[in-house]
Amino acid sequence: MKLRLFALGLLAAIALDTRADFNDGVVALMTGNYEKALSQFVPLAETADHAYAQYFIGRMYADGQGVEKNSETAAKWYRKASVKGVADAQLRLAGQYQIGDGVPRDMEAAYAWYSVAATLGNAKAKVAMEESSKLLSAEELKEAQAFSAELIENYAKAPAQTSQSQ
Repeated sequence: MKLRLFALGLLAAIALDTRADFNDGVVALMTGNYEKALSQFVPLAETADHAYAQYFIGRMYADGQGVEKNSETAAKWYRKASVKGVADAQLRLAGQYQIGDGVPRDMEAAYAWYSVAATLGNAKAKVAMEESSKLLSAEELKEAQAFSAELIENYAKAPAQTSQSQ
């Protein structure tokens, strides 16, 4: 019984540390202390598989904040967060597919990722999905919708670490 209580206490302490580290990273990013933000986000993204830390690293690479701008690396981090259900990462990854920024240009993939983010309630993604559908032929749209259904089935679930719990 004592061992079980100790284990639960240790898990609670780790969860609080993770939340504190993430929040410290967000504050550092917002204040322009990019080195500190990365030092907080990277361990969380890599070892704790923290979806929102992955998303913010993607943004930092996309914008060149504290790192050399690198669209391919941004896409890698956005994809990690996207498969965990971070709608903003899905929106940004879709945008990269739409213009071929760091990933091959693929309007069907763009439409599909926009649709996942829209399913999670992202209003910008809903508009972008509707606009991107106009750029597809009827056959391409049919394929994009099938791909979209697959992505929604797998990735339209909010991550365990929601923005409200950070």
